Amino acid sequence: MRAALFDFDETMIDLEREHDFAHRALCRDLGCDYDELPESFRFGSGRRIVDDIAEMREFFGWSVPENTLYAMRHKHFLEALGAPLTLMPGVERVVRELHSGGVTLAITTSAAGDAVDLLLRRFGIRELFALIVDGTEVRAGKPDPEGYLLTARKLGVAPEDCVVFEDSQVGVLAAKAAGMYCVAVRNPRARIPQDVSGADVVLDSFEQLNVDALRAH
Repeated sequence: MRAALFDFDETMIDLEREHDFAHRALCRDLGCDYDELPESFRFGSGRRIVDDIAEMREFFGWSVPENTLYAMRHKHFLEALGAPLTLMPGVERVVRELHSGGVTLAITTSAAGDAVDLLLRRFGIRELFALIVDGTEVRAGKPDPEGYLLTARKLGVAPEDCVVFEDSQVGVLAAKAAGMYCVAVRNPRARIPQDVSGADVVLDSFEQLNVDALRAH
């Protein structure tokens, strides 16, 4: 194992409330009711923000350009990040142990890279990550493996030398399609239970992870 690739939202930190706030605020801006969207959309996990916006635009028939909608929604999301936030239990320990053991770390996220950067800095761990690849850098979101393959390519690491940490079904499918070892860490607050049985290891918390045993795999 030469590199560890982390999904961010709901894997390293629970941001469902903040994403919900931003989606609802965008709908209010345009005079629409967010709750009219199907539950499969509102309670889903692992999708790119740009794909969410495209689907909302089509559902409500908005004429505003997608990039404008993204900027409007992102402003609301950054506002929501002003609230007190904490990393998932055990995340910081795992990140620091992997880094101190010489493993290169990266984030592969469907969310906005600048928001991820802001939060990693807030928690004092940004310098431990070599790069952040976000949903705007790929043509296809998870379960397509493009994001993970792009991350490995940027790091100069073979996919088979990477371990991925994920919480969602589409994320696990993306990691395995990329030919990577996958550790699924369940999000206990997920509004739609995620089938992560396709992962190589399934944990209930990062607190259960033995980093030395993982590195010896």
